[in-house]
Amino acid sequence: MGHDRFRPTPTPRERRLRQCARFALTDACGQPIEVMVRDISSRGLSAAALGTPPPAESVVRARLEDGQELWGLVRWREGNLFGVEFDTREGALKPRN
Repeated sequence: MGHDRFRPTPTPRERRLRQCARFALTDACGQPIEVMVRDISSRGLSAAALGTPPPAESVVRARLEDGQELWGLVRWREGNLFGVEFDTREGALKPRN
C-alpha cells in the first residue's frame, strides 16, 4: 500500500545554456582550438571542433570575456565532438594577468 503514490525526488541539475557561437579555447601550450560551443555550464562544456579536436584527457584553457580563465580536462571525444570538465575547485577561476 502507498507504493503507487511514490514519486522519486528529481535530482536538480544546473541549467545549461544552448549556444551556437564561436568560442576560442587553447591547449595547455597556448595553441588555439577553434570550436563551436554546443552546451556550456559552470561545470563544463560540449563543443564541436572546427579542426582537429583535442585528445581525451588533455588540458585546455578557456578565456572568458571578463578576462578570467578556466582550466579544464577533455573528458570525452567522439569524431569532432568533445566535452570538457572545468576545474571548479575554489580559487580555480583566475584573473588574466
